[in-house]
Amino acid sequence: MKPWRTTRLAMLAMLLQCSVVTALAAPEDEHRRALEAYNRGDVATAMSVLRAPARAGHAPSQSLLAFMLDRGDFIDEAAALYRQAAAQDDTDALYALANFHLTGRGVAKDEKQALALFSKAAELGHAASIQVLADARAKGLMGLPAQAAKPAKGGAR
Repeated sequence: MKPWRTTRLAMLAMLLQCSVVTALAAPEDEHRRALEAYNRGDVATAMSVLRAPARAGHAPSQSLLAFMLDRGDFIDEAAALYRQAAAQDDTDALYALANFHLTGRGVAKDEKQALALFSKAAELGHAASIQVLADARAKGLMGLPAQAAKPAKGGAR
């Protein structure tokens, strides 16, 4: 092979490798950039930046964009994005979608589905979902039987 061909092939391979690395990092970088914009109060920029990684299937971007859309009362679009992110086990999306099902906001009211989604998020360590399930169990909500309060140890006799 001629030396200039080898050099061109090596350069092409290097460019392809850089492109792949950039493409893989882009959704996370865009998510971080959008989160920074949101934290500065620039919701319009945040939403604009999140559109591409959300379309590409980046669950944290789908969840964050859904959160913003939900706050802006774009409920149908928010619910669709929450569903997509929840299907990837994004705990914030599972929690939000569970709340949608619990209240009937944007989806059919379905306490069984809400319980399943809260449970999945709790299994994955989502603190708010764990709390919701504890409260539901204590009060007998979402079809769960109420648990009697246990007496405190070392109490008066």
